[in-house]
Order: sequence, then structure tokens, then C-alpha cells
Amino acid sequence: MSLIIWDASYSVRVKRFDDDHKRLFSLVNALHDAMKAGMGGKIVQKVVQELADYTKYHFSGEEALMAETQYPALDQHRLQHREFVKKVEQFQRDLRTGAVGQSVAVTTFLKDWLVNHIQRTDREYSVHLNANGWS
Repeated sequence: MSLIIWDASYSVRVKRFDDDHKRLFSLVNALHDAMKAGMGGKIVQKVVQELADYTKYHFSGEEALMAETQYPALDQHRLQHREFVKKVEQFQRDLRTGAVGQSVAVTTFLKDWLVNHIQRTDREYSVHLNANGWS
């Protein structure tokens, strides 16, 4: 069962980033499912690595477009991205060393952060990017 399901309330009205967000939802769901099913640590680590890689790809795309369009809140937005990346990297280290079990609480954190970031912070760039020709 999916932990998070995409619907229109998550749209930032920029197709490229909506598609990225859908992919991130899918990865969080895959991680949640793997952990709930008690899959081996290697599988969980593989999904977390894919999530980390895709998150960095997505964040760099958002930040590049915000820089190109001179989005005034870019620095604050970038800071939130960096904090999230640090948390995911810490989770990866904890998984490798066995310091954290396959906790559903981790996926809940990822889901909550992603939902809040999209619905609050990312929504703020929507109007700016749309006004600069991005939809």
C-alpha cells in the first residue's frame, strides 16, 4: 500500500517539476514497501541511494531554473534542499553501519518533509516561474 499518493494538490504548475515530484513519491513509496516487507538491507540501501541521487538531480534542476529566472527566495530554498540532502546522507550512513533498523519512521519523515516542502516552499516559486514562461 502506498504511503503517499500524488494528486493535483501537489502540483506546482511546472510540468517538469511535477514529474520529478511524482518520481520522488514513487521512490518514497518503494522504500516504505521494502521496509514494511522486511526486505534485506542491500535492497533498502539501493532504494535509498536511488532516492538520494534523484533528489540531488531534482534539486539542482529547480535551483538552476530559479537562478535563471532570478527567483528572490533562492537562497532560502537552496538551504532547505541542503538540509534534506544531509538527512538522507545521514540515513544512508546509518543504514550502512547498522545504526538504524529498517524503520518505517524514516519513510514517514521523508514523506512528511517532501509533502510539506512541495505544498509550502515549492508552491511559492510557482507563480514566479509561470510568470517567466515555465509551466
